[in-house]
Amino acid sequence: MDILFTKDGQKFSYRIAGLAIKDGRLLVQRADGDDGLALPGGHVAFGETSAETLSREFWEELGLEITIGELAAVGEVFWDWNGPCQQIGLYYWVGLKAGPWEGARPSAEKSEIEFLWVPVEDAASGRIKVYPKELMERLPAPGRVLHFTSHQTEK
Repeated sequence: MDILFTKDGQKFSYRIAGLAIKDGRLLVQRADGDDGLALPGGHVAFGETSAETLSREFWEELGLEITIGELAAVGEVFWDWNGPCQQIGLYYWVGLKAGPWEGARPSAEKSEIEFLWVPVEDAASGRIKVYPKELMERLPAPGRVLHFTSHQTEK
């Protein structure tokens, strides 16, 4: 059971995502109908560690094994997901055990998600919309942990 619940029309989400960078490019995912990109990952299942979640999500969605590095960031993200959503996100540096591929790659599990590599500088500058933008704008150096708050909705 994912740690994701709705009460009185409001949602809470606990999500883990990976920062995979190779040759100046960042791995991102795009969902059908979404005009932005996100970091690959998913919701934590009850009883899972964040590392277990990240390994499971990369395997289920991409068919890839990963190495999990240091925690890069902790985010408090507020956004509209068919109603207000508050999300706690943990973002880890990850390495892919298989090399990067060129172009887009459909999800192994969900037909509505594709994965692609984008230039890190375009994501950091906002030329390419990657959520959460506050993380992209302040991408931490390895060895440092960033805490950020993202308000993607009107208050």
